[in-house]
Amino acid sequence: MLNLRRVPHQSVGLGSAGARWTLWVVVFVDLVGFGILAPLTPFYVLRTGLGAEQVTLIIASYSLAQFLVMPLWGHVSDRRGRRPVLLVSMAGHVVSYVMLAYADGWPMLLAARVLGGITAANLVTAYAYSTDITPPEDRAKALGRISAAFGLGFVFGPMIGGLLAGPGDATQADLMTPALAAAGLSALSFLGILFFLPESRKPGDAANRNDPSFLDGLRRVAARPAIMALVALCVVVITFVSAREAIIAVWAHDKLAMNARDIGLVLAVSGATIAGIQFFAMGELTRRFGSVRLVMAALVLFAMGWTGLILAQSWGHAAAATVLTATATALFQTQVQTIVSQSADAQERGMVLGVYQSSNSLARFGGQALSGSIYSFVGRDAPFALGALMMAPAMILLLWISRRMNAPATVEAAAE
Repeated sequence: MLNLRRVPHQSVGLGSAGARWTLWVVVFVDLVGFGILAPLTPFYVLRTGLGAEQVTLIIASYSLAQFLVMPLWGHVSDRRGRRPVLLVSMAGHVVSYVMLAYADGWPMLLAARVLGGITAANLVTAYAYSTDITPPEDRAKALGRISAAFGLGFVFGPMIGGLLAGPGDATQADLMTPALAAAGLSALSFLGILFFLPESRKPGDAANRNDPSFLDGLRRVAARPAIMALVALCVVVITFVSAREAIIAVWAHDKLAMNARDIGLVLAVSGATIAGIQFFAMGELTRRFGSVRLVMAALVLFAMGWTGLILAQSWGHAAAATVLTATATALFQTQVQTIVSQSADAQERGMVLGVYQSSNSLARFGGQALSGSIYSFVGRDAPFALGALMMAPAMILLLWISRRMNAPATVEAAAE
């Protein structure tokens, strides 16, 4: 029987460059598969005859399922190890993508999205794994590189998805081939974890009887004002980030007559921007400006990018606005994620990150679920206008967090 819990540490030295790069490749390959479907998911649902408000509800079911189970996955990864959670996540992705490929109606589409959300523990577990094997002074850089793998997945994934779907509109695009390609890439990630990625949790840690229970972990997180304020900030911001993500393909198709290939290229530009900043510039930006200033910059760039989408009249305009929002995403996600991870003890890091990610998933569900109704009943550009306006209260909340944390100049200072 295959041992899903642990590969001997000596196969790839714990904390070594080998373990970090293996993790990076695994995340990248899986996110290419996920990115393949990014420009196409609304088209799957549009073929069933549903409107934009129903499209985004089905898209949002992924985030709702993720919200409900993410803290549990964090708890399991703390007590049983990161590797089993990563394996289950990749296997679930394979099944959900195959279901999507053969879906012939909205019930199967809904089931595929829910299964994908239930098993969407790969990114937060990869963050926890990277934190396990990286010394504190290097964690901002390491987490930025994991986020860069995510971003690179959204460079190549949407391009591949758009090319595989072809130049047709929502009714003509080939949607089966991209979904099967995504399933194949997740299967490769599963094999990479199984054979090449060691467990990052030491045996004594993974089975420590003194680890907090699931409910104890939730109470501990809730009792920390700084972490809870960061969670609240993320809920505000991610709600509107996810609203844009959910409606952008439908918006581009309706307003700018863009097909799946064009949408894939725009999303690839976004992914390239995120990956470039996180992989090459995040460490230096953190040292020079500090996490609080970078998050402030992200809020301003979000508002500018969403305003740019409102004004867009062509593919090029949409791509330029997307560069602004992608830059904001790179800065915001990495800085806040790093502060939260630095604030948690090693024994509960998976739990804390799980609660944090679960809150983000709830925000994603809300933003995705509402975006279609706002789009249909208020106006095509209304989701972007609301997002730009809400960055003002988000900035006020960030200033409060800054005062609470004495405006740390660096991520490391915030953790002390």
